[in-house]
Amino acid sequence: MVSVALDWTLVAQLITFLILMFILNKILFRPILNILREREALFEELKAKAAGFKSQLEDGEAEEASERAGALKEGEKAQAARKAEGQAEERAVLEKAQAESSRKLEEAAKALQAQVSEARLGLQSEARAIGHDIAQKLLGREIHV
Repeated sequence: MVSVALDWTLVAQLITFLILMFILNKILFRPILNILREREALFEELKAKAAGFKSQLEDGEAEEASERAGALKEGEKAQAARKAEGQAEERAVLEKAQAESSRKLEEAAKALQAQVSEARLGLQSEARAIGHDIAQKLLGREIHV
C-alpha cells in the first residue's frame, strides 16, 4: 500500500506555485491577453473601415455608371442634333444647287433660243438670196424685188 505523508514541503511547493502563478499572471498572461484584445479590436476596426470603403466604392461605381449613362445619352442627343443640322444644311445646299442649275439651264435655253432666232433670220435672208439667185439662173435674166 502506498502512503502519502504530508509535510512542510507540500505547503512550500503550494506557496511557491501560487507565487509563481501570481508573477506569471502579472508579467506574462495579462499582457498577452491585453495584446490579443487590442489586436481583436484593431481587426474589428479595420474590418469596419474596409466595409465602409467597400460601400463607398460601390456607391462610386454606381454613380460613375449613372454619369456614364447620362453622358452617353447627351452624346447621342448631340449626335442626333448635329445629324439633323447636317441634313438641313445638305438640303439647303441641294436646293441652292438646284436653283442655280435651273437658272443656268434657263439662261442656256434663252441663249440657245436667241441663237436659233439669229440663225433663222440669217437663214431667211440667205434663203431669199439663194432663191433670188436660183430664180435668176432659171429665168436667165435679172430679177428685182
